[in-house]
Amino acid sequence: MNHKVAKRVIIIGAGITGLTAAVRLISKGCSVTVVDSSSSVGGLAGSIMIDGTPVDRYYHFICREDNDLVKFINELGLKDKLFWREAGTSSFIRGKIYPFNTPQDLLKFDPAPVLQRIRFGMHVAISQFRKNWLSLDRIAAKPWLIGKIGRQAYDAIWDPLLRIKFGEFHDQISAAWIWHRIHRVSRSRAGFFGMNSYGFLEKGCHTLMESMLGKLYQFENFSLVLDSKVSRIRVENNNVRGIEIADKDLMEADCIISTCSIPKFLKFTDSLGNYGSSLASIDYLNVVCILLEIDRPFSNNFWLNVNDPRIPFNGIVETTNLNPRLDLRGGRLVYIPYYLSRNNPRWSMSDSQLLDESLAMLKLIRPGFSEKWIRNRYVFRDLNAQAVCKVGFSNKIPDMRTPVNGLFITDSAQYYPEDRTMSASVRLGTKVAARAGKGAEA
Repeated sequence: MNHKVAKRVIIIGAGITGLTAAVRLISKGCSVTVVDSSSSVGGLAGSIMIDGTPVDRYYHFICREDNDLVKFINELGLKDKLFWREAGTSSFIRGKIYPFNTPQDLLKFDPAPVLQRIRFGMHVAISQFRKNWLSLDRIAAKPWLIGKIGRQAYDAIWDPLLRIKFGEFHDQISAAWIWHRIHRVSRSRAGFFGMNSYGFLEKGCHTLMESMLGKLYQFENFSLVLDSKVSRIRVENNNVRGIEIADKDLMEADCIISTCSIPKFLKFTDSLGNYGSSLASIDYLNVVCILLEIDRPFSNNFWLNVNDPRIPFNGIVETTNLNPRLDLRGGRLVYIPYYLSRNNPRWSMSDSQLLDESLAMLKLIRPGFSEKWIRNRYVFRDLNAQAVCKVGFSNKIPDMRTPVNGLFITDSAQYYPEDRTMSASVRLGTKVAARAGKGAEA
């Protein structure tokens, strides 16, 4: 008699991509084990508890056309936990805050000449409806933007994003990557004269994670292994055998999906030939994010772009101006992100040094700001958080299927030209599950 055995799948990483893949594979009848080195799920979409209330470690928001995420939220029965709200954006330039929400605001934006303001608005409108991006992959964002909107508008609006975020790589970023940022956000605008409208889950990413885990734990063939660092992916005769975890026996598998960053994945494997060399050629930036819980609003903006030579970060994200988070009892959440290469001196700074520097900068932006406002302060760090998408990056997008039978990878580099979004993570998790789940019974 022929007995069919469920395909054993190990997923490395319990972030959105990994858990989405787990949900899809469980529905195919696979036996799924998710392994993560952290003590909690979520990865970059993870949460901390502030006075018993879950709060995102990093800032997240949902755009109107994040269809993969919205569809998944509805599928999980979370439709009544998803809300949409208008949220303001401004720019701090030369010691002054300029609202940047409507055509009327753009006309008053005097850091750029009037003609360039008009060109900027036209460029956003055109980018909103553009769909073909491959030609933009062949040119750099900087000259493309300068040609479209003018040098002074570029210096005021886009230069801080590229120069401060990407540092030494700022003039190599592809126009396709920048186009998609413009396209995604502009598609969230409520009409030509309206403000942008963004979505959020009731308690942030925690709402999504808890729902996915709740769904997965309904199945006996699902397990979650936390606080476990993978040391090696075992391969025999070019077939996956399983993973090795320090101080534990081999965990056997018919299929392995890595959802951690590519540099981390490469440490688990032997040489993968040209495929591995291509993976290793992708540059990444690390992220450091300061989170402040303060007792009053810092501003009335959800997103405040910063363009000031004295200030080493290019934005402040005040998520409670989008999601009010009444469960924080008046607390307001302010995020200050830094994207840094390993050789950037700020990557080596202590948490207290970064906090001191950032708080001093907040006082430049809002002179009345006081450390007495701060209820809680945190500094989060993650390696290889942002792939550097240079000109021609479409040729570097890694295939999910590796040369090893049964071994698959996902990484934010595969979102291109899209930037890192929760929706892209859901889409990637669904795609890799479809590939890895073929022949779901081994």
